[in-house]
Amino acid sequence: MSLQITILSDKKSTQESAFDFLTEYEVRAKLLAEVIRSEMLSLRSGNANTKTRAEVRGGGRKPWKQKGTGRARHGSIRSPLWVGGGVAFGPRSDRNWNRKINKTARIAALKSILKDRLVDQKVFQLDEKLDLNKTKSAVEILERNGITERKTILSYTTADKEMLKGFCNTQVTLINVANIKVFKLVHKESLVLTKSAKEALETKLNQI
Repeated sequence: MSLQITILSDKKSTQESAFDFLTEYEVRAKLLAEVIRSEMLSLRSGNANTKTRAEVRGGGRKPWKQKGTGRARHGSIRSPLWVGGGVAFGPRSDRNWNRKINKTARIAALKSILKDRLVDQKVFQLDEKLDLNKTKSAVEILERNGITERKTILSYTTADKEMLKGFCNTQVTLINVANIKVFKLVHKESLVLTKSAKEALETKLNQI
């Protein structure tokens, strides 16, 4: 059975075959999870930082003599045991959170999530004849086909951007097909593509 996408138009929506090379492709759930984790960790700024006892100001003098006071021995008031002291094993801003994922793995994960959405019939393509410069017309197209704005990603190419102004005031997430991320597709229910974006995505996924 061939995979199909729905063509969104002013008239009745139609379906056509697409991404035929994914027909026999098996969704790789474990790899998909690894790539999603990698992408989300790469977004982490990692700017949380705590000071060690060496970095906290003060504490150079021994608070009391070693013996004879009846109290526990201490060498500095900046010990992690003290309030106002340094932090042991706290977060450091020099930690690198990036996780390397090979290009083949990223492509495989993208194929997996796309195959899943195609099977669920949640992949759509905008007809080139549509006038989508107004918010009203853009919203009508989505509502007519039962597509929820906040659960949708619209992927486009740079050449298409000027024709999609109507979606700028909606809750639809707009992403250039060149920058599409797996974790964003996973968090959304529907994927809407322009014709050129679909062709670009097919070319990209056919590389490997």
